[in-house]
Amino acid sequence: MRIPFILFAVIASPLLFAHEVRLRIVDENDQPIAGVQTLIAFTTVVKGGAIQHEGLTDLGGLFSGSGQGEGDVLVRANKPGYYGAVFRKVPHDQILKLDLKLVLPKIIHPVPLRALNLALYTGAPALGLLTQNEWLDYDLAVGDWVKPRGKGEVADIRFKFHNEFKGWQMDDERMAKTRAHPTSRNLSEDELKNFYGKFDGELEITFPGEKEGLAEEKERFLPYSQLTMPHEAPREGYAPTRRYTAKTYGFRTDPENVGFFLRTRVKLDKDGKIVSANYAKVSGDFQFDARGILGLTYYFNPVPNDRNLEFDPKKNLFPASNPGANVNNP
Repeated sequence: MRIPFILFAVIASPLLFAHEVRLRIVDENDQPIAGVQTLIAFTTVVKGGAIQHEGLTDLGGLFSGSGQGEGDVLVRANKPGYYGAVFRKVPHDQILKLDLKLVLPKIIHPVPLRALNLALYTGAPALGLLTQNEWLDYDLAVGDWVKPRGKGEVADIRFKFHNEFKGWQMDDERMAKTRAHPTSRNLSEDELKNFYGKFDGELEITFPGEKEGLAEEKERFLPYSQLTMPHEAPREGYAPTRRYTAKTYGFRTDPENVGFFLRTRVKLDKDGKIVSANYAKVSGDFQFDARGILGLTYYFNPVPNDRNLEFDPKKNLFPASNPGANVNNP
């Protein structure tokens, strides 16, 4: 049977959404920024079919665009002297009207820092690190566990991990076939659990010294910006602990749009006042896997009492050969 051309066109064409995006671009003091080079794109699966609007924000920091697409809405904003922004939104409705405020932080004083993008194995059995219910000390300046587990000298931050095996991801029959498969025959029981098991996990983060800790930054966290957090660490607001729970099965929650400032290596005078401390930041939430894997990107300022954490990516104090030293955002 021959399908009418009109019906075929409807079947073959992707579902298009109508979009309207109205931007307001401001600095950290909520003041509009004029002259920001801005792109609004409505993407499609058809090559060359994207609708793009490019231009400069006006004196009120405003720019807008409209069009149709079935993919992401992409926004880019850049201006010399400011950190750029990239924002994406996946539409869920046929008509998407988006009033969007983007903050472009000023480039003030980027400095050399020790920056690493890490995956820390705190307790994954398949990796031979059975360290449950033990405090693991990490040296931010060295970028390693404290001796004897690594080369670190000073405990800046401490982790304690615990998990429980909750059974297999598959039923007994399928698990038996998996065990018998050639790719699984040489795996230990712990390795099999790591690959095919269900786990509940808990992670506790703390600090060894008085008045050390971490300060949550959620209100001013900018997930779309090159500089996700404020330029300087705060003077106050540090909590001594933080806890996470996770599981490897069922529904998983997305990480929060949150970062953390850290205060470590605190020295007190006889009255208990801080006379010296080092500051760091974790850009984004701690990424905790219930099998015992912890991911984070951190920036450590080795200069005591310097709260500036605006990183110059060209001046990482870790050598480029150091695993995880390819940190490109400030």
